[in-house]
Amino acid sequence: MSNLLVQNKNHILVIDSRLIAESLEIKHKNFLATIDKYQDRIESFFGAIAFETREFKTKQGNRSSERCAWLTEDQATFLMTLSRNSERVVQCKLELVKAFSQAKQIIKEVIPFQTTEIEKLKLELEVAKAQQGAAVAQQQLLAASQALAIINPALPALVLGKADAVLTKTEIVEKTVLVNSSGRAVASYQGISKTKLAKRYGMKKAADVVIWLKSVGKEDLLESGLTATPCQYVPIEYLTELDALWASRSGSRQILLGE
Repeated sequence: MSNLLVQNKNHILVIDSRLIAESLEIKHKNFLATIDKYQDRIESFFGAIAFETREFKTKQGNRSSERCAWLTEDQATFLMTLSRNSERVVQCKLELVKAFSQAKQIIKEVIPFQTTEIEKLKLELEVAKAQQGAAVAQQQLLAASQALAIINPALPALVLGKADAVLTKTEIVEKTVLVNSSGRAVASYQGISKTKLAKRYGMKKAADVVIWLKSVGKEDLLESGLTATPCQYVPIEYLTELDALWASRSGSRQILLGE
């Protein structure tokens, strides 16, 4: 009978009056008549009786209704004491007391344990989800860092919040060596030519570089180098300074680029 007990909305164990009538081997309507007869007394000592009316279909397909009561342990026990102690009634009382006792024991011991285990499993699931999310994020971060490192080795550190990361731009340095007819080096230089510098800054021609350098007072950075033909170049060590000036829109870049 313990598996036939239920908890109502107030978490109180109750039993269907139809089950008690069945156990007592009496008609349910007769058991309901007894409940109605003693309802006032029962409710004055053991609280209100919860009645329920259910609709159902008969074998003929017609709709009908049935009234039952959900009884607490005290209410059910009191009603059963009104029956004469036949062998069947005694057995029913015994089963009822045992059912409520077992049910209360389950509520007291098993359910809290199961609740704790369920909460533990929920927590483990959330942790697993978080770990999985972190692993995916870490893989994405690693892929992004590798991509950024190709552009500049310092970029990953900067993205990760390291403010002291130093960004440097990898330059393709031109190195020109002038040799004599015997193949012996007579002069060399490292830097970037006016042509490459014009292309770097989006200028139309190399002559624009000279104009802009003069406009920012840096024309002295142009040095003469010996190649098969004379040329001018800016030593590589000055590129960082020029980049900053160009980025700040200094000098005549507005005229040269039409900005």
